[in-house]
Amino acid sequence: MAQIFYCPRCKEALSVNTSTYICNKCASKYYTVDGFPSFVEGHASLSSFDAAAFKSLFEMEQKHFWHVGRKELILDAIKTNITSLASIRMLEIGCGNGNVLDHLSQNKIKIEGCDLFLEGLRFCRRRSGSVPLYQINVLALPFKEEYEIIGLFDVLEHIACDDKALSEIHNALKPGGYLVLTVPAFQSLWSCHDGISHHARRYNKKELVAKLNDNGFSVRKVTYFMFFLFPLLASARIFSKIFKSENEKQISLDNSLEYKTIPIINDILLALFRIERHLIRNLDLPFGASIIAVASRE
Repeated sequence: MAQIFYCPRCKEALSVNTSTYICNKCASKYYTVDGFPSFVEGHASLSSFDAAAFKSLFEMEQKHFWHVGRKELILDAIKTNITSLASIRMLEIGCGNGNVLDHLSQNKIKIEGCDLFLEGLRFCRRRSGSVPLYQINVLALPFKEEYEIIGLFDVLEHIACDDKALSEIHNALKPGGYLVLTVPAFQSLWSCHDGISHHARRYNKKELVAKLNDNGFSVRKVTYFMFFLFPLLASARIFSKIFKSENEKQISLDNSLEYKTIPIINDILLALFRIERHLIRNLDLPFGASIIAVASRE
C-alpha cells in the first residue's frame, strides 16, 4: 500500500503529482528536496545547523560510549516493553545522522526516519541506505494514525512547544501505539553543553510523566539512566558554576571534553552503561543524567 501523507497545515490527505504533494483543500504544495519528501514549509529558507557539526557527530557516534550505549538501551527498551514487533512500522523523529535508526534497522525493526535538517538526512542516507527518510517539522506532522511505534530520542528538549509536539505524535500513532523517548534529566545539571546542543530545558521523571499523561499517553516504563556517571557529572556541573569562566564561551562539539572519545575511559564508561541496561530491565533507577520512557497512546 502506498504511503499516505497529510497536509501539515490542515490535515487533509495530499495528492501526488510526480514529486509534488498537493493539498486540494488549502492549496498547499510540498516538494521532494534532494530525494527526500519535504513537508517543511519554506524549506528553501530554512535555517540549519552548520554541516560541519553533523560531520563531527557522524564520526563521534561510531565509538563514543554515550551514543553506543544509548542506542543499545533503546533497542532493549523496545524489545522488553513492546511484546509484538513482527508486523510493526516505526518512525524515528529527529533521526539526525541515523545512529539509532541504523542500529534498530540492523536489528530487524521496520523503521523510517525524519528530521528537520537536510544535512542530517544526507548523512543518515549514507549510513542507512534504503530506509525511507522525510524532512518534517515535529510541530506539523504529515501523518495520521500511521505508525505502531514512534521514537523521539533526545529531541523533545529542543522544542519550545513540547506539548504541541507530543500532541502531533499522538495523532500520528495508531491507537494503542507506543512512543519511546529519551530526554536529559534535571534542570540542576544545566550547563554550557545544553546551550551548545540548543536545549530548551531538562526534565525530571515526575514532570515528564505528567506531560505524557496530559497529552493522551499512558506510561508503561520510565526510568533514569546514566546512573553510575551521575555523581561525576553533577560534581562537574557544580564545579563549573562555582568557577565559571570565559572559556565556556569557546566550548564546542569539537573541543569539549564531554564529546571526546578517550581510549580505556570510554571503554569503562560503556561497560557501566551496559550494566545499567541490564538493571533497567527489572527495576527503575532512582536518578541519572537522562530519562527513558515507553508510553502507549490511549
